Amino acid sequence: MLYENICLEDKDISKIFEVVGGRLRTNFVLALRDGPLRPVQLSQKLDTPISNLYRIFNDLKQVGLVESFEKEGLVYWSLTEFGERWINANIEAITGSLREDVKESFWRKHRIPLLVSLTILLFSGVRAILASEPTWFLGGIILSVLVYLIIEKIK
Repeated sequence: MLYENICLEDKDISKIFEVVGGRLRTNFVLALRDGPLRPVQLSQKLDTPISNLYRIFNDLKQVGLVESFEKEGLVYWSLTEFGERWINANIEAITGSLREDVKESFWRKHRIPLLVSLTILLFSGVRAILASEPTWFLGGIILSVLVYLIIEKIK
């Protein structure tokens, strides 16, 4: 049902998923979804060395997702008709996995500043309760926000 619009004659689906697998390869295909790009433009857009992109392009070309063409003496890369249909049929799966990677990397990236800030907040809360002074807790909130910002800035 997911592939109802795609003609699968002579296409090895497992090979296509294998070739598109990985964040850079997925971003490569998604970038071409917006239209043809020159290899240099794609390299800049993905912030990746062009030599890596040539390898990926050749792999994607073998499974029929991309093609190259020349216009005014310049080489462009684009999705094939099959590539566009394949991307459209699988866009939810592709972008969903990218969103999960972004969520995971956010927490992984900000784990230390959050833990330090929460520890300060916890100690200030305990001190506020023991001293019966709510201002300790307010000071802890301010200090934990400052510590979080400083640690993020240092990174």
